[in-house]
Amino acid sequence: MRETAFGHADGRDIGETGHRDRTTPARGPAGGSVLGSITLPRRAAEVASARRFVAKTLGDRPETATALLLTSEAVTNSVIHTDGPTVTVVVIEIPTGLRLEITDGGAATVPTIHGGCDLREDRRGVFLLRQLSARCGFNADESGLTYWFEL
Repeated sequence: MRETAFGHADGRDIGETGHRDRTTPARGPAGGSVLGSITLPRRAAEVASARRFVAKTLGDRPETATALLLTSEAVTNSVIHTDGPTVTVVVIEIPTGLRLEITDGGAATVPTIHGGCDLREDRRGVFLLRQLSARCGFNADESGLTYWFEL
């Protein structure tokens, strides 16, 4: 398995490998409870469905607006880059806030921050996820890729 996490004291970053952080496993973190999950066809039109699901699940929490933006970015990345037929979104309440996981079939590449012009409108998803979340990263193995972020 390959895992990358941002915001860790050990400085791991995109593209590095590491061991699963046992305090935040891919599903059901210790002390966490799954608030909801949805599996959608991997189509661009379903990005809005993912947002509606997260909005309904979170209601009027302070983190909802950021969760909606980051869900849009992560699901869009799955739609564009994955090889699988579906995308699954899981919303988990953890002791420190919220964790959202977006799982897809994986691809030949992994999430990457791209450099370039500040005026560009594309290729900013991972940058936004990293900047606006408390922690984020991904787990990749032969079964697919799960991109996660915490608020």
